[in-house]
Amino acid sequence: MTKLDKLKQAEHLYVYEKQPLEVICAKLDLSRRTLFYWKNEYSWDKKRFEKGREQEFFNLELLNFVQKIMDKIAKDIDNNKQTPQAEMYSLINILKNLPQIKQYMSEAKQKPKKDKYLPDEIIKIVERNILGIQ
Repeated sequence: MTKLDKLKQAEHLYVYEKQPLEVICAKLDLSRRTLFYWKNEYSWDKKRFEKGREQEFFNLELLNFVQKIMDKIAKDIDNNKQTPQAEMYSLINILKNLPQIKQYMSEAKQKPKKDKYLPDEIIKIVERNILGIQ
């Protein structure tokens, strides 16, 4: 495998499969230094971020589309109207993939958020040791 092939494969593993650099080093037998150079030189972090945003946007659009189809089918049922078979087929196929989308969305929401405040224990230590407050 040429160096160019390893570069392309490493980028794919990092950007699209979101594998850590240590795993990529082991898989492709590359040094960390080489991977860090490639990562900075070819803006892998930016590409990874953009790919995540694209996926999130697509998932939201798909969820909105599913909601519209379901609303239309409900309206057809309320009006005793026949729902086109293509709409039912589309809804069923989308619903098969919905659990994967929901899992992705829940993982994106569960990313730990940094607190803006110090924990109470740290505040008490600062008050006691630095400020002299008991």
